[in-house]
Amino acid sequence: MEQIAAASQTAKTKLTVADIAAIAKVSAPTVSKVINGRPGVSDATRERILTILREHHYISPVAPSSHKTGIIELLISHPHTAWADEILVGTLEGLEGSGYTPAVSSCPPVEWSFDPWIDEAVRHGASGAMICLTNIPAAGIERLRRAGIKVILVDPTGVVPQDVSMIGSSDYQGANDATRHLVQLGHRRIAFLKGPDDWRTCRARFNGYRSMMEEAGLPIDPDLVLGEVYYYDDGYECGRRLFAMDDPPTAVFASSDMQAAGLYQAAQEAGLAIPDDVSIVGFDDLPYVRFLSPQLTTVHHAIQDMARLGARSLVDMINGEEALTRIDLLTHLEVRGSTTPPKRR
Repeated sequence: MEQIAAASQTAKTKLTVADIAAIAKVSAPTVSKVINGRPGVSDATRERILTILREHHYISPVAPSSHKTGIIELLISHPHTAWADEILVGTLEGLEGSGYTPAVSSCPPVEWSFDPWIDEAVRHGASGAMICLTNIPAAGIERLRRAGIKVILVDPTGVVPQDVSMIGSSDYQGANDATRHLVQLGHRRIAFLKGPDDWRTCRARFNGYRSMMEEAGLPIDPDLVLGEVYYYDDGYECGRRLFAMDDPPTAVFASSDMQAAGLYQAAQEAGLAIPDDVSIVGFDDLPYVRFLSPQLTTVHHAIQDMARLGARSLVDMINGEEALTRIDLLTHLEVRGSTTPPKRR
């Protein structure tokens, strides 16, 4: 009891790892593992230490001492894409003048262990982490939080717990609007290129397409729903299959501009003119679509705005000005030259 009392008295000034270890009756390295969110500690011991940390208002030394030395960990999936470029530009603009510096990392769009990246974030003494277009496990978010690192997800692919900050977009409404545009032009045989089935954004875009097709009383031909990923090659291969059909679609709605660009190539090789023979709609409104001819009708997905707002919200969270951010930015349809009423057959 005397030892606990002494340690409690220390907490009134500056509680150390050794003090916590003495109270919890564990080693200092064990306490350090818990503070830094590292594995190797049983759940019961971890919870006991966390309880003591909360009771004594322990402040982790991981937090930066000033804005000038603050680090924001930026994790981007699909790094070699125009989408990633938009995220980076938006993040830099959002952090401008904040005193925080981004440390940029990338992860592949496949199975990947977040633990080494989290280890580095803790080692850097990061103030916050912005995780873009990927599905970090809940355990990973908890590790970051235990290390005193604020977390925000931007355009997340998985389910986001209610107590985690996120910036997303109205994917469902964007897809619904795009499909409505094609229906109003008179298209009835409308193909849809989807992305990964386990992504929340992909499900939302398909649901938006399906909802409008049902509202218009149009059947969805399973042969016209193709696609696996948001890449050019996927759009090209899907286009080759669609345009070789005996009864090809008069319009194709692609879940990404990259897929739409692949459709352009496939249409050209099939001898089809856009939009006279087939109308094409994309999703994202990436800068490069202006180089497509005709210019692409697409859903404006405010990627830069998401990153910019995500970075600013994260800084506010770090500074104690904001506790939780949950925002879906609106989308809107940019009608350009790739869509027109269908030819009569």
